Amino acid sequence: MIDPVAFTIGPFAVRWYGISYLVGLFVGILILQWLNKKKKVFKNDDQIFDFAFWLFILGVLIGGRLGYVGFYNLPYYIDNPGKIIAAWEGGMSFHGGLIGSLLVCYFYFKKHKINFIDAADLVVIPGALALTFTRLANFVNLELYGRVIENPSLQWMGVDFGDGMLRYPSQIFQSLSALILFFILLYLFLKNVKRGTLVLTYFILHGAARFLIEFIREPDSHLGFVLGNLTMGQLLALAQVILGGLLLVWLRDRRAA
Repeated sequence: MIDPVAFTIGPFAVRWYGISYLVGLFVGILILQWLNKKKKVFKNDDQIFDFAFWLFILGVLIGGRLGYVGFYNLPYYIDNPGKIIAAWEGGMSFHGGLIGSLLVCYFYFKKHKINFIDAADLVVIPGALALTFTRLANFVNLELYGRVIENPSLQWMGVDFGDGMLRYPSQIFQSLSALILFFILLYLFLKNVKRGTLVLTYFILHGAARFLIEFIREPDSHLGFVLGNLTMGQLLALAQVILGGLLLVWLRDRRAA
């Protein structure tokens, strides 16, 4: 396995996990600049940099951390409030980051008089690609790994994450699903689909992929299964799919009116 620490600077260890966030940010900015040249939504590159900064800090990092605290381990953090800021100990939630990012987008676009749907259609494209990097970093970090492979015919794909068991590399599956989603969104963008199609496609397809892949991912040890055989991640992903579907129906009816 790859060492989770990429390199050290004196006493400080630089991890692949942190690098993946930065790579996703900078690659995302480059892609957003390219998209904006084809469909003008942001005023200029400076505005894209400004937007990406606030989205990354407030939406992805703070939103992701607070989402983990609220969705996955709230009793622990109520008893240990000082640990809420200890993100370096692990604990980020995609859905917390998604909610945080949506809030940042709403207030930023409102302040700068940018159409929310037009901008969201652009932002989700690099957003999908950025997720491919963080899921690869989860693999390197030996976290969010899959369940033990019981079927002998499937053990060829198994990975030992340190417990001597062959498990599904669920992080790789999630990374690949995000990469496929990126290309689907890019294709739809180039086909000049109707407004709102891209952001809702992201909501539905990402949520569906997350829901399915969670069936081979090991549940969080402190939570286990939350509802029947469903995990917290699956419940949140299911809510994401339902919301995306309802908004798609609403948007379709609004166009027809």
